[in-house]
Amino acid sequence: MSNEMGRLAQGNIHGAKYTDTIEFVPKHSIRTGRDITYANFVLDYRLLKSEPNRVRLTVGGGKLSYDDYPGSPVASLLETKIMLNSVISDAAKGARFISLNLKDLFLATPMARTEYMRIYSKHFPQDIKNKYNIQHPNLIADDDYVYFKIKKGMHGLTQAAILAYQNLVRILSQHGYRPVPHALSIWRMKHVLSAFAYVWMTLR
Repeated sequence: MSNEMGRLAQGNIHGAKYTDTIEFVPKHSIRTGRDITYANFVLDYRLLKSEPNRVRLTVGGGKLSYDDYPGSPVASLLETKIMLNSVISDAAKGARFISLNLKDLFLATPMARTEYMRIYSKHFPQDIKNKYNIQHPNLIADDDYVYFKIKKGMHGLTQAAILAYQNLVRILSQHGYRPVPHALSIWRMKHVLSAFAYVWMTLR
């Protein structure tokens, strides 16, 4: 839990790399009328990972009211089959295939409008409480909850997927890549017909 909160906030005592996605705030600083949602804790044990005991903090997005964001483009089954078939046939001719996981892109996408969430204070590890001075009356409200604003994309936010995709478009366009019309999960380098990048979007 300490590592997950440290990753989302501004680090912890264990050296977790952070994304500055959330910021702890006093309850009274939240403007009247703004929705405040709950947090979900997803726990798992992944034996082959460097951190096998895993906690992931997700947003209860269903309690937030916001503009109707469109879904992000995702790879269709047909595109996936074409890509896999191409990889297999080209590999037989000596071609190489590289796969990359943009692990923190989803969490690193800034949002124009911040959202708000709260977590019951008893769920905070002591080292996080110490680092961020989480105590009464500083950050623990009278209802025993700790409130924070969400500044970047998080799992559970309806708008996070399309914002991450738009951010990816901006990043790759700086290097000459554009989505192929009518197949937005396939990208082509401008002026180079043989250079393709297949982006498997599973954000939605």
